[in-house]
Amino acid sequence: MSFQFRFAFLLDLRRRERDEAGAYVGQATEAILKVDQQINELNQQREAHQQHQSDIRVGSISVDRMLSSGRYDLQLLADVAGLMDTKEKLNQEFQRRQALLAIAQGEVQRFEKLEERARDDYQSEQLRQEQAEADDRNSAKFLMQSRANKMKQRADDCPNATEVRS
Repeated sequence: MSFQFRFAFLLDLRRRERDEAGAYVGQATEAILKVDQQINELNQQREAHQQHQSDIRVGSISVDRMLSSGRYDLQLLADVAGLMDTKEKLNQEFQRRQALLAIAQGEVQRFEKLEERARDDYQSEQLRQEQAEADDRNSAKFLMQSRANKMKQRADDCPNATEVRS
């Protein structure tokens, strides 16, 4: 008979839950990285735009162009601010998902320890049974040898039937 953990189905379920929680943490991490990338791109666009504006300021300056440039810069700043808010919300979601992952991992570890203890108990019981069987075999062997020795000794103690008749 082989070892069967009685809560194996629960352990499998907890492992799946842990794996799903890990995948959700990975998704949150990817989302944060995408937002970071978008923020970096917007900041680079803003720096390039500012550099371009400082380069073209030599000479005559158009008020409409300056206003348009200012509006564009403000729009980029607003986009960055919006992405920063999104990133903050994603960080909160990431932390929430990490906490769920930690809980799920704790559940898996508890069931794994329980399985380990049950496996150890099973192995101990198997060893105890094997030892008991070996003891029984040795006892039976000893008894059989003792009886054989007693019968031999009795046979040696008794004179042969032919000697008694003569």
